[in-house]
Amino acid sequence: MMDYRENAGYIITDSCHVGDSEFVLGVHLTAPQQFVTWKCSNRTDYDWGHYFSDLFSAQKDLVARAQEEVQCLEEQRQNTIAPEAPPYSPWGKVQECETLCPGVYSVSTPGHGGIMVRRELAEKVFRKEAMGCGFIASGYLCFEEDNDAQVALRELMDKKMIQAPVNEYFGPGAYEAVINSSVQIHHPEYWQAREKTISEQNRQAKKKGRER
Repeated sequence: MMDYRENAGYIITDSCHVGDSEFVLGVHLTAPQQFVTWKCSNRTDYDWGHYFSDLFSAQKDLVARAQEEVQCLEEQRQNTIAPEAPPYSPWGKVQECETLCPGVYSVSTPGHGGIMVRRELAEKVFRKEAMGCGFIASGYLCFEEDNDAQVALRELMDKKMIQAPVNEYFGPGAYEAVINSSVQIHHPEYWQAREKTISEQNRQAKKKGRER
């Protein structure tokens, strides 16, 4: 039996834990046809409320929020697996190889080079439009260094898998500006799809903020 918990006039009737996160469902104390789901921290902090007028919709939302957290944790787990760097590349014998993040490598050969992303990782985290800017070779999604690698770098920065460098060559924001300029020139269709996705994500975030 659950401990009695109450928040903002709702009594908590269901709870689901995923990793360190908890998601709860509540029913209004005086309006039994009003329901809410929250993400809960420390059993006292309730955030990002989603409100409903029927129990089944609230239950579906509770399950969906928990499943999103499961997928997020699974992606993080996969990204911590560090497979071996590729000994070969579609551009020739690998001369130098830098691990950008687990499963992603910047390789150079005597003649050329690019970025190689393990295919299963790319399929999990890259937009389909980004996938179309590379080519598959020996289990990797490969991006040629001259015009295509910038798409891979843009995706990795968007997913917070790498950070834009700030050093004697690049001030804050300068590296991303260079990447963005190249992508807009060489892959305008990808750029348009990315901008559309980001715009929709921002819209959804604002909507959730109003619901909170």
